[in-house]
Amino acid sequence: MPHFHLAPPPMFSAPGWRHLTRIVLCLALSCLVGGPAAAQDAATRERWREAIAASSFEAPLSVVSEARDYGVSGSIHARISRPLPVLTEELTSAAAWCEILFLHLNVEACRHEPHAKGAEALSVHVGRRGFQPLEKAQRIDLTLEVRAVLPRYLSLGLEGDRGPYGTRNFRLRLQAMTDGEAASLVHLRYSLAYGTPARLALWAYFNTIGRDRVGFTVVGREADGAPRYVGGVRGMIERNVMRFYLALEVHLATLSLPEPGRLETRLRRWFAATERYPRQLHELDEATYLAQKRRELAR
Repeated sequence: MPHFHLAPPPMFSAPGWRHLTRIVLCLALSCLVGGPAAAQDAATRERWREAIAASSFEAPLSVVSEARDYGVSGSIHARISRPLPVLTEELTSAAAWCEILFLHLNVEACRHEPHAKGAEALSVHVGRRGFQPLEKAQRIDLTLEVRAVLPRYLSLGLEGDRGPYGTRNFRLRLQAMTDGEAASLVHLRYSLAYGTPARLALWAYFNTIGRDRVGFTVVGREADGAPRYVGGVRGMIERNVMRFYLALEVHLATLSLPEPGRLETRLRRWFAATERYPRQLHELDEATYLAQKRRELAR
């Protein structure tokens, strides 16, 4: 895929120039939509649809994960009732991603600004459960990398050298494709790497207070026939990629709401969405979550 390096003329502001550049790239690369690329799109779309259809979730989504010796990843495939142009316009903005990430109960704050290399930068402060002063929270520096903006395809990612709690190589990547005129198929992938110290810390956590924390993948059956869910680092990554996905879904579903009260609505909807999966995602009651987020927003 070609790369374009353009210097903005004086009459454009930086945000306006970035938006114009995305449009130019979309037009310049639109020739890739036909021929073999179109066939590849169709095959990818069918694979994503099959993954969603095979899922046991009531909603149109599926969750999978993979653990390696020094890394873990979790992916969600889903169908969102929003056309691709809406996703492209909204999700190529670091401001939107700060709003999305802030819904996560462990995100204390998120700020964004232009990056020296032309991308947009985010500073995400991550803490333990409950309100924390920012100086006690861990800061994760991310860049928003927009890889492809095409009429029927979007690819972007949030990337950072460090992840939460001693992990590294934070990657939150989104791909989206058209699914008819009014919907989109999305693939959201969250991955982390870890060295020996973080690996030992995670092992200690999952063998003590985190031993009962589980994800969504069914790995067997209990004696009473109930599903046995994956635990450990795979359970951890599945819980968090689901939290990020639900935040993305809520954000897109509330774009038309008026600004006064929109964040409050998003907080309530995100909490309600997580409560659909209490075995995996319930950690605190709604009143506590809302009070925590209001304090975080007020500082």
